[in-house]
Amino acid sequence: MVDLMKTYMPMDGIAMKTLFTVGSLLPTVGIAILLKQVISKPTDFLTFFFGFTLSAVMGCNLIAAAGIGCFFALINYEIASLKIDLANAPKAANASGSDDEEEEDI
Repeated sequence: MVDLMKTYMPMDGIAMKTLFTVGSLLPTVGIAILLKQVISKPTDFLTFFFGFTLSAVMGCNLIAAAGIGCFFALINYEIASLKIDLANAPKAANASGSDDEEEEDI
């Protein structure tokens, strides 16, 4: 259908210029929709734009940049869970020690 439209409509006509203008704005609309869904705090802008910059600089597509981002997110998750485990470790040791003392009293 697009080829048919291209052959019958003049390329310098108002209809084709309008289609080209609207078509060139679609990536901007897509990025705006992503921003609205993804960004919840101001620091989220950094990771969002870093992904697009990574895609542009490395010459990879956005799927590859998303894969790299998932890898870094997994590393960040593991580090955060280790920090939580280390913060809760002394509490768990104290709790198990008090249970042993209660069993000895009985």
